[in-house]
Amino acid sequence: MKKIIFTFIAFLNFNNLEACFSPDPKLGDSAYWAIQAIEFYAAEDYEKSISIVDECYDLYVPKAVEIQKLLTKIKKKQPPIGAVNASTKKKIQDNYLLNDVSMALWAKAKSLHKLERINEAKIAYSQCLYLTHGRAWDPGGWFWSPASDCIKTARRLLDD
Repeated sequence: MKKIIFTFIAFLNFNNLEACFSPDPKLGDSAYWAIQAIEFYAAEDYEKSISIVDECYDLYVPKAVEIQKLLTKIKKKQPPIGAVNASTKKKIQDNYLLNDVSMALWAKAKSLHKLERINEAKIAYSQCLYLTHGRAWDPGGWFWSPASDCIKTARRLLDD
């Protein structure tokens, strides 16, 4: 039944869901979505970054929140940030959905902030900061925490 409903929704909104599914079989759907959000943010196309995140929000965010709740409940230690060995890198990357969602929400929050849509940015930062087990890979060769960055920025916004 779930598959039928999803197929029906996808059929009705095919154009709106293009950003949600990777055309590359080697790249997962949530990674494709997050990469698009980040690339539009980096290109300073903030509106497009926001719309990409919003288009696929319901497909990926609820499951990532469930994962984060479980990790918090069982008191799972947060993954490290910085440079890590190959084994630790694989463990972090295995948590791909949480990583992808935290990055996409980070891109949305930052985009809203750049557009000076502060009230919306505060909401987006609050969503991002919850995903404390999410990590992002920096091309420089290390992991960082989108949630930590969102916490820092949200605090500055609240202090203003």
